[in-house]
Amino acid sequence: MKNFLSSAALSATVFAFAASVASAKDLPEGKATETTRRINQSYSKMLDFSNKEDFEFAQKGFIATLDNPMIKNAEGKTVYNLNAFNFVKDTEAPDTANPSLWRQSQLTRMHGLYKVTEKIYQIRGFDLSNMTLIEGKSGWIVIDPLISAETAAAGLKLANDKLGKRPVKAVIYTHSHIDHFGGVLGVTSESDIKAKKTQIIAPEGFMEEATSENLYAGNAMGRRAIYMYGRVMTNSAIGNLGTGLGPGTSLGTSNLIPPTKIISKTGEKMNVDGVDIVFQMAPGTEAPSEMLFYFPQMKALCLSEDATSTMHNLYTLRGAKVRSPLVWSNALNTTLEMFGDKTDVSFASHHWPRWGNAKVTEHLTKQRDMYKFINDQTLRLANQGYDAEEIAEKMKLPDSLAIEFYNRGYYGTLSHNVKATFQLYLGFYNGNPATLHKHPRVESAKRYVTAMGGASKVLKMGRESFDKGDYRWTAELINHLVYADPGNQEAKRLQAAALEQLGFQAESGPWRDVYLSGAAELRSGQSIPTPPLLDPKALPLAMLVDYTGLRLNPEKASGKSMKIGLTVSGTKDKQVLELNNSVLHLRKMNAGEKVDASYSMSSTDLGSLLGGLTTTDELQRSGRVKYDGQAKAMGELVAMLDTFDPGFNLVTPVEEKTTKDDRMANINE
Repeated sequence: MKNFLSSAALSATVFAFAASVASAKDLPEGKATETTRRINQSYSKMLDFSNKEDFEFAQKGFIATLDNPMIKNAEGKTVYNLNAFNFVKDTEAPDTANPSLWRQSQLTRMHGLYKVTEKIYQIRGFDLSNMTLIEGKSGWIVIDPLISAETAAAGLKLANDKLGKRPVKAVIYTHSHIDHFGGVLGVTSESDIKAKKTQIIAPEGFMEEATSENLYAGNAMGRRAIYMYGRVMTNSAIGNLGTGLGPGTSLGTSNLIPPTKIISKTGEKMNVDGVDIVFQMAPGTEAPSEMLFYFPQMKALCLSEDATSTMHNLYTLRGAKVRSPLVWSNALNTTLEMFGDKTDVSFASHHWPRWGNAKVTEHLTKQRDMYKFINDQTLRLANQGYDAEEIAEKMKLPDSLAIEFYNRGYYGTLSHNVKATFQLYLGFYNGNPATLHKHPRVESAKRYVTAMGGASKVLKMGRESFDKGDYRWTAELINHLVYADPGNQEAKRLQAAALEQLGFQAESGPWRDVYLSGAAELRSGQSIPTPPLLDPKALPLAMLVDYTGLRLNPEKASGKSMKIGLTVSGTKDKQVLELNNSVLHLRKMNAGEKVDASYSMSSTDLGSLLGGLTTTDELQRSGRVKYDGQAKAMGELVAMLDTFDPGFNLVTPVEEKTTKDDRMANINE
């Protein structure tokens, strides 16, 4: 049995060694320190790297892949490179990479068309997620058509070329994340869906959740996702190694096509093109809207994203609603009860299948128990008075769970999942009144730097901790100086060096990426703006108004009230956009109600107008809007809306409200 060291024990071992190492004069960049090398080497004592079962599973059933690894869009621009992570193939992990994550990257880099079992095939490595193809009586049933239409189309073409061309009779979305529906128009068309040649099947709540998660906090989530998925880095031994959940994310064309059939009950059955399917609802697990399903004719189980080859996220670093480990564990228990003794092969929306009933049930059982353990032990320690950070430091999985590669933290981690569970039950406040109303980041940072004796002393302490190998403390300490004085280049260099070493040590793909992305931004001073996740022209009316309301600037709207009548094409009732108290509401118009202005237009044009993509004057000139009353009312409302900065700072202050002289006055030596 391997010995799994706690974080505290591992840190103590590392610091004892590092203290004996002489301090270097120059900060390393792109190189692992001796401390990092020792930490990475320690994983060979914890994990059995001679176990090649995952490699056998990942390679099993391979049929073919594309001759040209570059998948391009209609303009000839590459949206995905199948060979982007080939540098990890058949090589030992370098000092700049955690060997456990390196191993996972060797597995996720594999790409092509694979046979799972009779009538079931998968496209793997063409995107972050997998696309599964079920051979029906007359065509394909496609499960989860990737992120982009271009990658999905390339995968379908490969299958048609190798297995015989078939029309797509149905598309199943397992859940409400974009890597499982975005490429739908690469495998079917809106005309085929409208003509009922292709049906779209999804779990209850799919449209609401698919839209809202990427909308209301979309700018912030997108900016953070750039860090989480390593978009600022090259794919290399000192850069991005993949996500742990899959290789990279494609950059093609994504669409959200509504389902034509909603699944709402566990045990619900369908026959799709001659294929029997039994569904299990699993809302609030890996996604707010999610389902698993079983194919009795093939004795095959689709696990969606609830049981993969990694510990998953209970909280994702890009930002999303916290997921309940208890709900997740209970869902997998239901899966075992419903399908466990009937399944010969399981497959998921990421990673590789598992064959044989014993392997399937062991995997499900240990993933179920992992999430239940996180839930129970977080609460046990919370009820003893420990806070989220303390619990995360104390927690370790039992060896029987931790020894399994599929329970390692390649995507989620035990540390941030514990903190998420604490947040789910107890929120941000740890019970100590001193933490209830702390100063915000910049003000707190200035006070810390002053209390420590000024910038020079903070830098000296930070460099000392770096040379001892305590990169966590260096990052925390120097972060105060960076926020107190964002112009201090020496602080930024030291902070970047600490973050880089933490990235090189990380077993989690997202942890590695956020650390290295932060280091890159500190060194370059440049941020990559996030592209919009959703097009306002395509939003349902209620969500469009909700999104517009959260963009309302209360200072610009202060003291103003407004009623705008709306008639939107395709809706029966007249609506009212009402502004009061710096809050925007949408409601049904009352009989005989007077409004400041009335507008009639299509939903698409309203989305363009409120999204700042057009103006009422432009719509009027093209005859796409009709209005009565105050002609400028809608324009006045739009003028009150904020436009979000898609490249806001993540590692330095978002907004500097004081001058450099004012800041330095507070941190004088």
